[in-house]
Amino acid sequence: MAMTKNKKYLPPASKLNKGFTLIELLVMIIILGILGTISSIRVKNISSNVKITSTLNRIRADISMVKEHALSSHNNMSISFNPLQESYTVIKNGTIMQDFPDSENGVINLSSGSFSNVNITSVNFNNSNIINFDKWGNVLNSGTIVLNQNHTLQISGMNGIMEISNQ
Repeated sequence: MAMTKNKKYLPPASKLNKGFTLIELLVMIIILGILGTISSIRVKNISSNVKITSTLNRIRADISMVKEHALSSHNNMSISFNPLQESYTVIKNGTIMQDFPDSENGVINLSSGSFSNVNITSVNFNNSNIINFDKWGNVLNSGTIVLNQNHTLQISGMNGIMEISNQ
């Protein structure tokens, strides 16, 4: 008996070189481009909301800190908001409190850093842009702060309860 070698079956050469066509590659590139565009828009919206929430939390924390400082030092204090400059200033007994934490000489600027692109749309504390605290830490005038036209921080008089709402 003669020994025969087992030959492996090889498909014809035309089937070995089969790959993606140019049209298939173009369709995949277009689909990936559309998905990339959609995801980048979603990420931009999420980062914008995170900045607004972060800014609202910063303002709330600063209001709470000013209330506590007024109570602990028995001084009248206030926060003056400047929507045109996207900033607010902490005032103690009529003068700027230059050593207020995380401020530049008592001014907290929202137009740069992690708070950029967040706008103070309006401020209204009994027809003023100033919220006042007595020496006991009580809020003397209630009002609202609106950021980016639809995020509102409502501050109640006396107790200083703060509520955030999105319109």
